[in-house]
Amino acid sequence: MRKVIKGVGGLSHERWRSFSNEKKTVEARNFLDGDLIESFVDLSRSKMDEISKQMNVPVEELCKRVEELTRLH
Repeated sequence: MRKVIKGVGGLSHERWRSFSNEKKTVEARNFLDGDLIESFVDLSRSKMDEISKQMNVPVEELCKRVEELTRLH
C-alpha cells in the first residue's frame, strides 16, 4: 500500500514513520501501521484494484478484512 498511497506532507511513508533525533535516525519497519491499513477503504476504486492485484486478493475481501480490523479498537 505504501507504493500507492502518498505519504503525509509529501514525505515517503517510511520517512514519516521513522524516528529521528539529534543523535540518530531509526527506520520504521517490522510493524503494521493501522492508519495506513485503514486508509485503504478511503481510496478510489482504481487504487483499490491496483493494490488488490498486487496482493492477489479480491477488493471485497480486503475491504472486509480492513473493516474487521477497524472494529478491534
